Amino acid sequence: MSFRTMNKINVAFVINDFSGAGAQKLVADILVGMDRARFQPTLVTLFALGGAAGMYHLVPPDVPVTRLSFKNVWDVRSWRALYKIFKRERVDVVVSHLFFSNTVCRILKLCVGYRVITTEHNTYTNKSHLHQLVDRILAIVTYAIIAVSSTVKKFTARQEGIPLSKFRVILNGAEIATLGRAARSLDAQEIKQELGLQDARIMINVARLNEQKNHSLLLKGFASFAAIDERFHLLILGEGEKRMALIEEARKLGIEERVHFLGYRDDVYRYYAASDFFVSTSTIEGLSIAYIEALAAGLPILATKTSGTDEMIEEGQNGFFIGEHNPSAVTEGLMKMASADLASMREGAKHSAQRFDIKTTVKNYEALILEALSS
Repeated sequence: MSFRTMNKINVAFVINDFSGAGAQKLVADILVGMDRARFQPTLVTLFALGGAAGMYHLVPPDVPVTRLSFKNVWDVRSWRALYKIFKRERVDVVVSHLFFSNTVCRILKLCVGYRVITTEHNTYTNKSHLHQLVDRILAIVTYAIIAVSSTVKKFTARQEGIPLSKFRVILNGAEIATLGRAARSLDAQEIKQELGLQDARIMINVARLNEQKNHSLLLKGFASFAAIDERFHLLILGEGEKRMALIEEARKLGIEERVHFLGYRDDVYRYYAASDFFVSTSTIEGLSIAYIEALAAGLPILATKTSGTDEMIEEGQNGFFIGEHNPSAVTEGLMKMASADLASMREGAKHSAQRFDIKTTVKNYEALILEALSS
């Protein structure tokens, strides 16, 4: 019997931090779903969260977690600590996420000898030429690069000059059945009462409050819409560096009583259950897990056309695209969604969510890990 059939395969998942964002949620769900008869996963995070709790509570108890505190790329002590972890754990495959982790893990591969698989989560239009060069060079020692959508694959290959053959598309996923059951089991009116919005209709946005998610555009478009349709309120769930600026912008636009910043929530599904539709004005995406979760809960999506949404939204069936990145286009989209047949679109949303089941995502990760070891 071979070594691989007698022993579990040690897989280290490495990511910059474990904050409340899509890439981190994906890693947590993969750690939950991996076949323990064949794989022993570990989690390594490279940066401290500065007191924030993050998503560590979502990691299964049987998964060892190591939290490093890299100060920067020149932090020799942290490099040495990570090297020792890989050696001590006899890691067979490293699956890394986000640029810094991808870079560090590929360089250490030259010393340790594991297989390395990196992940591209977005169409990173702001990557510097230096970062692109680093990615292009280190692709040589990478077994495969996971792209979370076909658009991310094509964009990254073109921008960084990496052959398409190096990429594997593995769609992000979520607990589709669980989210669907949770949404159906909840009393929407009860949740609205908790929010003090029992007579309102609700649209929801779930995202980190940063530049990429472009909440400022959403607020501007919603302000014009709110003057026309007094029924709707906007829930914004998430944390980030833009929070206070966005709260102030809502005040200046005169919509502070119609926009509700609820912060990071583990129980997002409760707010999906109380909402009419999901809205997003992101400038770039990869394949948004928040969008997937919204579809699973039966929410149609109104969003700017980005990577991921171009493979997810079927106009008139489970949502609509916002035509342009300007406030009037957002207002127009909100009016279209508010007057649509949302009941039938809810069914379309639930049906389309089936493509993104986390069980399929986990199986595809496992298959790629086995492929890397057998190469």
